[in-house]
Amino acid sequence: MNIFVKSIRQMLRTPLRTALFLLLLLLSSSLLALGAGLYVLSSENVKRLDEVFVTIGIVKQKPAALHERKVWDAEKKEFVSQGLMAEYGSVISDKVLDFDGANYIQPPVKRPYYGAYNPDWIVHEQNVSFLLVSEMRQELPIMELEPVEDCIPDHPVKLKIKRVLYGTDSKLEGWETLLFCDHYNPNPQPMYAGKRYVMALAFKRGHNNFPKLTVEYFPDSFTNNLREYRSSPREEEPPVTSTQYRSDGERIPDRFPMTAPWDEVTDGFYDTPRGQRWLELAKAMYLSEQTIPVVPTDSTELLMSFYNGNSNIIEGRDITEEEYREGQRICLISREFAKMNGFSVGDKLTLPLYYADYRDSAGRDFSPGDKLLGISDHLLNAQGRHYEVFDENEYTIAGIYNEINKVARSTGYDMPSNAVVIPAASVKNSDEDNILDYGPMMGYNTVFRIPNGTIESYMKVWEKQGVDDLEITFYDKGYTKIKEGLEQIKEIALALFISGILTATLILLFFCQIFIGKQKKRTAIERSLGMNKRACTISLLSGIIVIALLGSIAGTMMGYLLTGNAMKQFTGQVQAETFSTLYSNWAGASDSELNVQLDTSLIGPWVYILTGVFMVILSAGISLARIRGNLKSEPLKLLSMRDT
Repeated sequence: MNIFVKSIRQMLRTPLRTALFLLLLLLSSSLLALGAGLYVLSSENVKRLDEVFVTIGIVKQKPAALHERKVWDAEKKEFVSQGLMAEYGSVISDKVLDFDGANYIQPPVKRPYYGAYNPDWIVHEQNVSFLLVSEMRQELPIMELEPVEDCIPDHPVKLKIKRVLYGTDSKLEGWETLLFCDHYNPNPQPMYAGKRYVMALAFKRGHNNFPKLTVEYFPDSFTNNLREYRSSPREEEPPVTSTQYRSDGERIPDRFPMTAPWDEVTDGFYDTPRGQRWLELAKAMYLSEQTIPVVPTDSTELLMSFYNGNSNIIEGRDITEEEYREGQRICLISREFAKMNGFSVGDKLTLPLYYADYRDSAGRDFSPGDKLLGISDHLLNAQGRHYEVFDENEYTIAGIYNEINKVARSTGYDMPSNAVVIPAASVKNSDEDNILDYGPMMGYNTVFRIPNGTIESYMKVWEKQGVDDLEITFYDKGYTKIKEGLEQIKEIALALFISGILTATLILLFFCQIFIGKQKKRTAIERSLGMNKRACTISLLSGIIVIALLGSIAGTMMGYLLTGNAMKQFTGQVQAETFSTLYSNWAGASDSELNVQLDTSLIGPWVYILTGVFMVILSAGISLARIRGNLKSEPLKLLSMRDT
């Protein structure tokens, strides 16, 4: 202990040198700790990225052509433009995406959405359900009408309401008549007083020569007028027309093609196949009021609303990868649907699936803010019947999700109102005879997942396939940019680490020369006074070690603080640059835990402890090497030499 104290006192006799030695050791230690910390932290975060980030691709068939869509306007007596309409030509199969080298985690499969019906479900809150249903029935009725007089409905004419097949009470809010105009037909057929006509109607504001609040009805054939925001508008066909398809995308010919938007009702008409068709349509409309969308998928990460964080599980849990793969009958339901029907996690939910739509987006057809209850057109099969249930099974509710922002005009990527999410493989029965509509691949129905960081290699292989009619867009939440940044940090960290070692070595060599190399005469005196080599070593080494300990502790602490600060700044920069709100309708979607899953505390104190220990060992090693040189010299010879 006495030798140790004397060693410290000896170093304190040159306070400026000692302070400079301590300061330089502190700086080199912090440089070394910063390099080591950043390297380990970046490496751990790179590993973690693959656990928390997902790379998906969405597939969209490119239009073969665009043409201006014009429709007849009975009021203006001219064709008016409705904008450009895409023509897709033949539908490309998702099989073209199955090629060697794709390396899918979840391969692309064109998924439909299903319609499920149960008369006992509550699909809207009780305080608004009646209003919504009444409004839908008033806006889209199916009626028997009789002209007041012979007419050609190229302008608003009066028709008597004789019978309501679908709609409000027997008379439309007490009306005996309504205004009717075959508004979008350039060559409307004549109608005759005393005859009855059955037709599906829709309404619009009346012509300008009528009071502002006047509405007129027209044949519900111009479906795009009502739902112009639909993803892929159909031709102007009456809703009674079937758009049933086979699974290969071939349309099944309508058994009773419509030549006009209405049929004349005669005695025994409803006993005929054409009459039965109108009754079936009315029944299908009532079914649509109680229909909810069922979304089959292989992962919630393949649903853009979940992927972007607009939807999240608030009760229970997500469906597991194993449950998706095995097709277990597990489901997720929306918070609103659960609340209205009293469902909780663990409850059973029976899903009678009766149609499959391979064309439209469930988010568009069942937009949370849409006043219509589901789809209202093309609900009949090619035989003129409503679709029967093709798959009915009981599902266990695993979780309840919430969509933060609910929009009225969906981009197609939002979660639909009252949607139930199920594993695609859980639907065992074929929907071959229940395909309500079929269309090209779109981003909301054809999605796949690939390993993170493989976008470039995937595209190189894809371009070799020579398919030019498909557009593939990738989303990785900024994984590529973040990983590139982390790899750059690793390179910088390695440079800092090596610089720290070299700097510390040079500093120790210099000061060991001052505090040890130039103390040979001191060593000679100590040995002459009877101290052995071990005691002399302790005398010279202890002071160096104390300074090394102090410098290493302070330096590693500083390196720790610098490491955390540097990584936080990088994280903040990435959050500002990488998040895309392309499919979000809300400004607050960029939650930090969603977008940038970086952690500045992935490494424990052991990295910095080892750095400090390394500095002390390096100091001891260089010091012992210099001390060994001192001890090799003969004491008497050193004492006889003059100071130079």
